[in-house]
Amino acid sequence: MKNKKSFEFAIQKTTDICLFFLFACIPLIINPTAFDYWYKPKIDSIYALIVIILISVGIRCFFVKPSLLLKIKDLPLTVPLVAYGLSAIISTVFSISPKLSLQGDMWRLESVFTLLSYVLLTFMFSSFVTSEKQIRILLKGLLVSSAIVSLYGIIQYSGYNPTEHFIPLFRSNRINSTIGNANFLGKFLVLVLPLFMAHYLTAKTMRARLLLGAGNMLCLCTLVLTFTRASWLGFCAAAVIFFLFAGRKFLREQKKRILVLMLVAVVFIAGTGLYASMRNQNKKADFVFNIKKRLLSSFDLQEGQGVATRLFVWKMVIGLIKERPFFGFGPDTHVKAMRKFNLEYSRKFNDWVIIDRSHNNYLDIALAQGLVGLAAYMSIIITFLVWLRQTIKHEESPPKRIIFCGIFAAFSGCLINDFFIFSVVSVSPTFWALMGLTIAMKNAGNR
Repeated sequence: MKNKKSFEFAIQKTTDICLFFLFACIPLIINPTAFDYWYKPKIDSIYALIVIILISVGIRCFFVKPSLLLKIKDLPLTVPLVAYGLSAIISTVFSISPKLSLQGDMWRLESVFTLLSYVLLTFMFSSFVTSEKQIRILLKGLLVSSAIVSLYGIIQYSGYNPTEHFIPLFRSNRINSTIGNANFLGKFLVLVLPLFMAHYLTAKTMRARLLLGAGNMLCLCTLVLTFTRASWLGFCAAAVIFFLFAGRKFLREQKKRILVLMLVAVVFIAGTGLYASMRNQNKKADFVFNIKKRLLSSFDLQEGQGVATRLFVWKMVIGLIKERPFFGFGPDTHVKAMRKFNLEYSRKFNDWVIIDRSHNNYLDIALAQGLVGLAAYMSIIITFLVWLRQTIKHEESPPKRIIFCGIFAAFSGCLINDFFIFSVVSVSPTFWALMGLTIAMKNAGNR
């Protein structure tokens, strides 16, 4: 009996450690010795950890608790998640390049197996995370790793950039930290900043408030330094949604903390801008110059880099979706499907690029998996947000309700951001895992 308990404990511990690495450590993983610093190391780690979890759970079910089964029928997202996974498989069967859909594009790596791993992450975190203590550890781990990611980004902006690729073509003045791209880094920060805000406002000790406030400022300053307009918009929307959902009573009770946070945020952002302006003598690298340039180009619908280029690509992609409306061109076949637009794009905007995404996650899903896949994805999102809204309304614990509000705001900000960006393996695993963990938070409270 003692050996059996020890064996069960070892298996459970293995699962818990793998879940922690999936949730808190994946954003930190890079491989400076490889051609691909950021994406392949992350997705390979995800595959390996998922396999270990599945083996551990299988052993536990077979040898220790035969009745321990994944109760997918009790999860609010079961049907839409299964539908999304099936749509990815069917799209692969009808893909214009089955090899590309199975292996993934070398620059994106969002193959059918990657999409299925996202579905598995949601199921795993909603089913295998069972205690409130484990949930707190996972959330704290994510916040700590987010602070490290942000600190790394600020160090990069200061001139020390260890992850700058050795190939000059891939060097950039914009920061990417361990995420791989400034736009992706911005999206990641939109997802975690509302969690920092929620934890800061519910912290019980001064030490916790100071640490969470510092992490909040690191993430916020890094978000500004990404010069990513879509993420600025996404975060502003997330902040408004968070305070609306928090309720007047909570806002009155936490008025001092909120005012302190806002004041410190203004000081930190102003200080970041002042430091950046003093450091950069070159006008093109100047902080204020870059802010103005990014904002003004947002209103140029003809030639500006950003809105004008996106409108052009969106129009082309909508035409492609009409060609294969049901199951699309296949997962990760965007570069092959959109190849014929490269020359026209280069002539129009005097910019040589290889178009491999439309920079709109919803159009990209429709292009890859068709309208069926997009409908399945939207059903996941809508079902989750409606469920979460009801959870917030009926949650009796004020701190837990605020954490739920932060999660709702985080997803809302990301969904707005997704109108101008796309899914990537350095951010999406956190997105899907957090969805599953949110369900686990609710279920843990009901046990």
